[in-house]
Amino acid sequence: MPINYLKKIQLGEFNADGYKVSPPSAVESIIEGFYVFAKDPRDNTHLIFNDGFPVLVFLQSRKDTVTVTAEGKDLEIKAAWASAGSIKNVHVKYNSHTEQIFIVRFHPGAFYQLFGLNAQHFRQYPVSPFEHIAKNNNFSITSFFDCSNIDEKIAFIEKHVQQSSKNTCKPEILHQTLDYIHKIKGNSTVRNVTNDIGVNYKWLERSFIQHIGILPKEYIQLQRFIHAYLELVGSENIDLMRIALSNGYYDSNHFLKDFKGYTGKTPVAYLRRIAN
Repeated sequence: MPINYLKKIQLGEFNADGYKVSPPSAVESIIEGFYVFAKDPRDNTHLIFNDGFPVLVFLQSRKDTVTVTAEGKDLEIKAAWASAGSIKNVHVKYNSHTEQIFIVRFHPGAFYQLFGLNAQHFRQYPVSPFEHIAKNNNFSITSFFDCSNIDEKIAFIEKHVQQSSKNTCKPEILHQTLDYIHKIKGNSTVRNVTNDIGVNYKWLERSFIQHIGILPKEYIQLQRFIHAYLELVGSENIDLMRIALSNGYYDSNHFLKDFKGYTGKTPVAYLRRIAN
C-alpha cells in the first residue's frame, strides 16, 4: 500500500481523516482491519511498500485510475489494486480526483486461500489489478462500488468473506511465528527465530513459501526495514548508524542498501523529496 498510509497504521496515527474499523469476530482471522484515509490533494505520487500483510486498495470511484511504475514500466489500474510480498522501488500516481482511499488489510496467508491464488503470485506481480484477482472467487467490483458509503462497503466485504472463506485454514505455529517476528520488529535472524519459537528451519521455509509467498529471511527484512524507516522519517536529527543498529542492521551500509532497494533513493534524497 502507499507507505504514507502504512506509516499511519504502524504508528496508530488515526483521526477523522484516517481511521481504522476492526472486523467482527467472524472474519477477524482473515481480515486484520479496514482503513479509510483522506488523500492529500497536494501529493499525487507515493511509494508503495508491504509489511507482510496483503492489502486491497480501493479508489473512491469505479472509474478512478492510478499509474503504477515499476522497473521503468507503467501500468494503469482502474478502481482497485492488490499488493503483497516484497515490493521494491514501486510508485503509484493518482490520475483522478480521488479524495478517499479505502484499504482492506488481510492476515498473511488468508488472502491467498480466499482468492485462490498461489502464494508466489506477487513475486511476479507485486501490484496487481484487483479485477483480475476478483474473478477467482466471484467478487463483484461493480456491486462493491454500488455501495453508497463506507459502512455499506465494509458490510459487503464482510459478507463476501464469510461466504467464501469456508475452506481457509490457519497454520497456528506459522502464525505464532509471524506474531513473534512482528513483536520483535524484525530485529533478529532466521536462526534465532527458529530457536526461540522451537521450529525446524526447513519446515518454516516451506510454510512461508506455501502460505506467505516469501522466505522467512525476506519477511524479517520487511519488518526490520519498515521500523527503521519509521524511525528515520520521525527523527529530527538523522543518525543513520544509530537507526541501523537499533533496528538490527549490522551497520549503516546495510541499511543504506536496503533503503535504496525499497525506495530507489538514498535516505537523504528520499527525505528531501517528501519534505517538498
